[in-house]
Amino acid sequence: MNGTLALLREARRHELEQAHFYRLLAGDAERAGEAATAERLNDLLADEQHHVSRLTARILELGGKPEDAGGAAVEVPALGAWEGAARGREEREVSWYADALGRVDDPETLAILAEILDAERHHRDTLAGKWMSAGPARATEAT
Repeated sequence: MNGTLALLREARRHELEQAHFYRLLAGDAERAGEAATAERLNDLLADEQHHVSRLTARILELGGKPEDAGGAAVEVPALGAWEGAARGREEREVSWYADALGRVDDPETLAILAEILDAERHHRDTLAGKWMSAGPARATEAT
């Protein structure tokens, strides 16, 4: 279980960094008056924040404690170059999650990571957000 918790904490750190990246870019777009770009970036930010929430919840469910968010420095490109930088970051996220799936055997954690991987693939391919569901579909026992 410690290995799963460590992996979840690492995933959470990645997602916090991604959220910070998109938050800074969205602010730049808003200040530049680029409403459509700001909306795209805010949608990506919302997904990344949702990833953080899902990972945090799973850490807590497993009896772990999430680490402090910290303030990792994030390099933010000029607004005109954000798409290339974001696509590269999303590609790294896709690779990380694809690898992580092979390191977890807990079905519920696997389902969360697979769902996040799917969202990250959409982010990489479209540079748009709003790909996360509200939560995992859980089987319920008939009463």
